[in-house]
Amino acid sequence: MIRFDKKTTVCPRSLILFGLTVSAIPLLALAQETSDWEPPMLDWGVPDVQGVWNYQTRSSLERPANYNGKLEISEQEMLETMVSTPDYIAFLEATGAEAPGPENVGGYNGFWITPGDTLSYMNGFYRTSIITYPEDGRIPWREDGKAVRASQQEDLPMGRAESDGPEGRTLSDRCLVSFSSTAPFLSSLYNNNMQIVQSPTHVMLLAEMVHNARIVRIDQEFKDLPYEKWLGDSIGYYEGDTLVVETKNFNPWQVQKERLISEGIHLTERFTRVEDQKLHYSFTIDDPVLYTEPWTGELPMYGNSELYEYACHEGNYAMRAILAGERRREADAK
Repeated sequence: MIRFDKKTTVCPRSLILFGLTVSAIPLLALAQETSDWEPPMLDWGVPDVQGVWNYQTRSSLERPANYNGKLEISEQEMLETMVSTPDYIAFLEATGAEAPGPENVGGYNGFWITPGDTLSYMNGFYRTSIITYPEDGRIPWREDGKAVRASQQEDLPMGRAESDGPEGRTLSDRCLVSFSSTAPFLSSLYNNNMQIVQSPTHVMLLAEMVHNARIVRIDQEFKDLPYEKWLGDSIGYYEGDTLVVETKNFNPWQVQKERLISEGIHLTERFTRVEDQKLHYSFTIDDPVLYTEPWTGELPMYGNSELYEYACHEGNYAMRAILAGERRREADAK
């Protein structure tokens, strides 16, 4: 049976969830990692990190200035400084996702928004940012890095939101790529779930958002291919209890969809199981085209989650309505 938990309308790419927000409602007890806990192993002798994992978090990517550079805070500090999740969603409805006006038909209301209820909880503290290095929690842009990234986004073939026909709409409008980051995995408006499946020779990283699947070759070298694979060329290996995945040579369309990478990126991700239902996830972006040095982020992923079909509007009434609206506007102009 097909199950749907997503609204089948055009996704609003303009919402950026790097806010200073977290839930002030009563928190569920969060288990501490214990020093005597042993990660489960698979039959072929590697750590078991399989499962469906949720990575939603209210921690912003970069560290807000009001923390004065402090990475870790207590639960009490978090509750004293953060806006509650209901208030945050109400703000999004009033100013973004469901703001009144004729230009915002089809936006999201709060029912669909699942940004998480707490900051990232790592090693007994709450994190004020996902970025852990550089130590100030800020992206180390080159002087021209943001301009280079903007030019890449303009030049690469994501679509120009034209409505002469369905091919003119953006790839995210057409449900071919997602509007959120899955390389690396970063918390977004909703659909913050992914699945890991392991075999002795390969690992699959499946993102719920537009069901993108990265296939990772274990203990192999990068291939010299005459083309760029859609989600890049991924190789993996194990370091102790950690699955390490390295990816490069992304397809230009995927590069433009992501916010933080150029075509020269070398992405390294680490998945470490620290509890029965918890992973520590870290990523390092090495991209000298955009950044002065490699930089690293961390966030937790929690089990007991579910992966749903990404049911978007392609084949639905929304594309027909978009094109019909443009034809009406053309007729009115005449």
